This record gives sequence, C-alpha cells and structure tokens, in this order.
Amino acid sequence: MTTTPATGTLRSRRIARSRQRLVEIALPAFVERGYDAVTVDWLCDQAEVSKRSFFRYFAGKEDLALTPLNDVWRTLITELDQVLARRGPLLMVLGDALVDVVDRMPPGWERLAVLSARLSGTHPTIDAAGMLVCERFTQQVIDAIVERLAGTPAADLSARIVCAVAVAGHRAAVDVWRSAPDAETNATRAELCRLIRASMAAAPAAVTVTLP
Repeated sequence: MTTTPATGTLRSRRIARSRQRLVEIALPAFVERGYDAVTVDWLCDQAEVSKRSFFRYFAGKEDLALTPLNDVWRTLITELDQVLARRGPLLMVLGDALVDVVDRMPPGWERLAVLSARLSGTHPTIDAAGMLVCERFTQQVIDAIVERLAGTPAADLSARIVCAVAVAGHRAAVDVWRSAPDAETNATRAELCRLIRASMAAAPAAVTVTLP
C-alpha cells in the first residue's frame, strides 16, 4: 500500500498505483500459492510492470511482503518533527501518532495488513528482512527523539526504552488483531487502533509486574 497523496505529480501517482497493484497481487498469492512459488517475474507479468520498476519500488519479495505495516512506520518517520512537537508522555505521543497513521492508510489496507502480518514466522527471508527494517526504523525514531530531548539527562537511554516499548506495543496489537479467525475479511482499522491504544496504556503497569 502507499500513502502517496493523490495530489502528487502524474509520475508519482503512476508509481503509487503500480506499487500498490504489486502489493495487492502479491500478498494473496503468497498465502494461496506459497511464498517461494511466487516469483518476481510472475508478479511483474501480473501487474504489468517491468522488473526494473519492481526493484525501484522494493528491495525484493520480502520487502514487498512487509509493505502494508512498514508503510505505517515509514509515514510516522516522515512526520516525526510534527509528532515530537506534541506535548504529553512520550510513549502516548508515539502511540497516538501510530493510531493517526493507521487511520489514514488507503482503502483496503486492512486485509493486506492482515495477510502481511500472517506471513511473519513463515519464511526466514521475510523474518530477516523484518528484523533489519525494524532496526532501521527504530534507530530513526531514536535519533529524532534524542535530538528533541537534547540536554535531557539519559536522553539516549530514555529514547531507546520508550521506542522499544512502542514497537513491542504495536507488534502486540497487530498480533492480536491478525489472529482473529475472520481477520482477513472482517478486521477493521478501528479495532487495530483500539488495540494499539490499549497496548500503550498497559505498558507502564506491565513493566512493574512482579513475580509471585
């Protein structure tokens, strides 16, 4: 999926449509045919795009497979200056920003996000790519927070802890959301937003839980 605005240039809109078409074709095919059985050549043929264009949009099949949820983080990162200008507890600010971004994803994003989330753990290349992307996104958020907290004691450590909790909270919300038996057809972004808020709200109490 893509968050490229409809008011962009003709070329940017064409790229966004081609990229989205590939995602819409690929994710159901990965589930139905098997990830290894779906080739880049087949995807390009189905979407009527060149391989050169495919690799301009995606690093590979694994990048494409992760696109719906990764686009949430990509969008959040482009908006970090505005997000971090908000007031309030940092974890809640990040959680609210994630909810805002999810709410603005394009029509049909929900089904593709569920299919993408369900691919996690099914193929080593997808999992490896997911870890690398998560590390990159996390570091970008940490860097932005540290810059915002310049002069605050232990800014780097605080940024890393809050960011780790935010990522874990988002992942927990997505895992619950995509695990519903009918999620592929009935999952809503409103429910995912509710789960993200609940995960962030539960985090402070969760870290103080003691063993009996």
